Amino acid sequence: MAQYIDKDALVAEIERRKIPFKKDVEDGNYPTYLCALMDFEDFLNTLEVKEVDLEKEYKDFVEEDPVYNKLVNGIVGKAIAKHFFELGMSVNNKAQKREKV
Repeated sequence: MAQYIDKDALVAEIERRKIPFKKDVEDGNYPTYLCALMDFEDFLNTLEVKEVDLEKEYKDFVEEDPVYNKLVNGIVGKAIAKHFFELGMSVNNKAQKREKV
């Protein structure tokens, strides 16, 4: 299963790690570590955030499956899927920000 990192949390962490180099930049110096952070941040800005179509995923996984289709009511099934999707995103975001989960 793929693991995802909250892009905003990662960019915030990069920004936090760049703070000690503020004086270097003002003096026109760019230490290797800082250059690496800046290059990585530039790379992150090229990535697109993929939206998840929960309705389509539910249809593909549940409604079109002969077994799951008989086990789950559409309205309730979608509500459960949405709840656990949002719960997973919330837990993942907190973990990325190093908050207590």
